[in-house]
Parts: sequence; structure tokens; C-alpha cells
Amino acid sequence: MGSIAIVGLEHNVGGALDERAAARLSGAGSIVVATEDGAAAQAVRHLGLSACTYADIGLPADASPAMIVEALLGIAEHGDVALATVGYPFLRAGVVSGLLARAGDGVDIFPATSPLQVLVLALDLDLTADVDIVDAATLASARLSRDTHLVVTGIGNALVARNVARRLREFYAAEHTVVTAGCLESGGFDLRMHTLAELEEVASGCRDTAIYVAPSRIPTPGGFDELVRIIAVLRGPNGCPWDREQTHITLGKHMVEEAYEAVHAIEQADLHELADELGDVLLQVVLHAQIGTEEEAFTIDDVIAGIIAKLRRRHPHIFGNVRAETAADVMRNWDEIKRREKAAAAPEGETPGVLAGITPTLPALMYAQKISRRAAGAGFEWESIDGVWDKVAEEIDELKATEPGSPEAADEVGDVLFSVVNVARHLGIDSEDALRGTCAKFIRRFQDMEIQAAERGLVINEMDTDALEQFWLEAKRKERS
Repeated sequence: MGSIAIVGLEHNVGGALDERAAARLSGAGSIVVATEDGAAAQAVRHLGLSACTYADIGLPADASPAMIVEALLGIAEHGDVALATVGYPFLRAGVVSGLLARAGDGVDIFPATSPLQVLVLALDLDLTADVDIVDAATLASARLSRDTHLVVTGIGNALVARNVARRLREFYAAEHTVVTAGCLESGGFDLRMHTLAELEEVASGCRDTAIYVAPSRIPTPGGFDELVRIIAVLRGPNGCPWDREQTHITLGKHMVEEAYEAVHAIEQADLHELADELGDVLLQVVLHAQIGTEEEAFTIDDVIAGIIAKLRRRHPHIFGNVRAETAADVMRNWDEIKRREKAAAAPEGETPGVLAGITPTLPALMYAQKISRRAAGAGFEWESIDGVWDKVAEEIDELKATEPGSPEAADEVGDVLFSVVNVARHLGIDSEDALRGTCAKFIRRFQDMEIQAAERGLVINEMDTDALEQFWLEAKRKERS
């Protein structure tokens, strides 16, 4: 297959045609111009050469870039061909890029003063838009962005070309295509398309070669990566004022609030709402991770790696050789592993207590459950539930003996509640869930009482105890039926 050249018929200040362009046309087997009466055709005839027009090769005057590319490739199958235009032949965007994609031996451009000029004009780059122009000598320290056009200039030899290729490989895939503009001895520039992997093997003896790198075609990331990116943007210099002001401390209350709202959705069996609330919980996690990244304390990758390692450690019956036949076995193993972890993390010479590490900011019933379970795991436990019931009765008697409203009464109320938590543990019941369920049940029944009262033209707070009791029993009957 012959070569393909695109020749701009520029004239110097004396009116003479550029010698490099004239020489390239003279050496071509076929010359193509747009029309018979155009300036390009006249310039070719002035050189004593003949040319064929678009019409001669079966192209309409308004031929599309794809049609021009196909015609030039067809002529090149039989020898060298030059497309001649007045000025630069880049008025129809897509001709050069189309030829580059199809012509294995590249495309020659005449004349041009620099490879940057060739790339800018041939590839129809808008220099007022997102184009980064970087010299090869400073590429190593340049901040690159995959979503902009990039032109790397000043590539003078094969070693520099390989270094440039390796640097670009840090940001783009090996198969990402680039266009090189290398100088020809005859004065023009040779445009070729390569992958970055191929570029490392391309030798360049030209003192001034340039490379064009198109924006990465990788789509905007979705899923978790996109969430992490958005949070980084919101926390960035031009981000959201509220997000930028947040700290681990100020976000603490939001973490608790979002977790409770997710629990509420669970209790309401509203799966659509649950999905939404879980997103809010995840937002809090990523926000804290972004702040950790900015403070160089930890990243989201550290958070993920940490929980993965913890899950593997604390499930030796799945990832190790420990046996656990029941959920109770799993919990005993879990608590034992946590104790060993706390001991390993304690300062040298110190042994953490059995109850060390239980979060005191937990809801009170949940806090009591954890304390009770941890103590029982260490052997501080009744032999049977009968002993627990006896303890409940004892604490109630002590509460009855106190003065109502006194500090002693408050202390004894706490003892009664704690002993009831132990009963729940022995019965296999989560006391936090049980009390929340009772609260929800009370609200439902009380609201039913209000409805009953309104239907009779009554007001709840004006009714006597006996009447309220009847409404309450009716609400219970409805619920049970």
C-alpha cells in the first residue's frame, strides 16, 4: 500500500509555494483536490502537475469525512497519494483521525512548523477548551487528568519516548491509543496511531516529536467508588461549606441518628425506606473516612481492610479449624477472641479487665446486656434461672423499702432493671428489642384509646380511671383479635 500525505498549499511572503509542499506533491503518484476550479487545483497546475477532483473519484462536493477517507485509502492501494488543499486541510474534522484509524503506515502532513501545530490542527483540538500541553521533561511531576486532551511535546529520542509511555501508563490503560507526530527528513510530519504499550517500543530520532493522548474513554465510576469520589469533592476546596466544616466530633450525633432511623425502618418492615436509611448510614462512614484521609490517619481502604481482617479472625469456625455448632458457641468464641485482642492491644504489663472495652454510650438496656453477658462468660453466673428470679424479687423488695424519689430509690430501680435484663438473657430474649416492642405496642393501644374517646365525643385527659381502663381493654382485645 502506498503512502498518504495531506499537503497544505501555503505561499510565503514572496508568493512562492512552500518548497516542502511542492516536493511532496511532485513525488506523489496521485494528487487529489476538491474541485477543478478551486485554489488548490490552480496551485497544482502552476507546478506543472495534474490532479483529480472529488468528482473524478466519485465523491460529491459535500463529501463526508468518512467518504473522503474511504476514497483516499482506495487510491493508496495502488500507490502514493496526496490530498492537496489551500492552507491546512483540516477544515473537515474527522479526515485525519479517520485516516489514522485505517492507514497502517500513518499519514504525512506538509508543511508544518511544529508537531504541536500538526496535532492541534489535524485533530481539531480547541485550545480554549480542556487541553493540557506538557513538555516531556516536566511530565514526571505534572498533574495529569484522564478526562482532558493531553499533548506531550519535546520527545527527542527513543529513551524519552519510553519514559513518557511509562509515565502515561500510570494513568491510562496499556491499550489506550495515542497519536504521534514525528518529523520527516523532507520537512513534514508523520502522524501515526499507537497504543501506549506499543509506544514504549517506538524509536524516535526526531529532535521534536509530540504525542496526543485523547481523554480516557473509561466511564464515570459508579457504585461505591463514585460515592467516595463525591464525598472527596464535597470536602474539597470548592465543595460544600457544610461538609468542609465537619469533624469526627460534629458528625458523631448524625451517625447515631442515621443508625436509629435505619432501625426504625426495620421495625416498620419498610424495605424501601430501609435501603434509603442504609445509604445515609454509609454516607456517614465515608465522610469519616474522608476526614481520616485528609488528616493522614486512615483511608476508606483501611476501614474496609480492617473489617475484613476482623471478620476472618472472629469466624475461626468458617475460616479456621474451630468448631461452633450453635449461635451460642459462635458468641462464646467471639467474646473470647475479643478478650484476646484487647489483651494484645493493652500496654505492656497491663491486663484489661473482663468488662473493659464495652462502649458506655450504648443505650442503657443494651449496655446492661453486654455487661451481663460478658460477666457470665467469665463465670459470674447463676446456676439456673431460678436464682435470677430470686434476685429480681430481692431487688423489688429493696426498692419497696426506699423512700419514693430518693437517691436510694433511683439506685434500686436500676438494680431491678439490671436483674430483669439477666432474666431476659437467660430466656434468650434481647431486652432492648423487647422494651422497644412494648413501647410500640403501648403507643398503638393508647392511640386506639384516643380514637375511641373521640368517637364518643370525649377527651382522654378528662376521663376517670375506670373509663380509661375499659378503653385500654378494648384496644387490647382489638389487637389480639
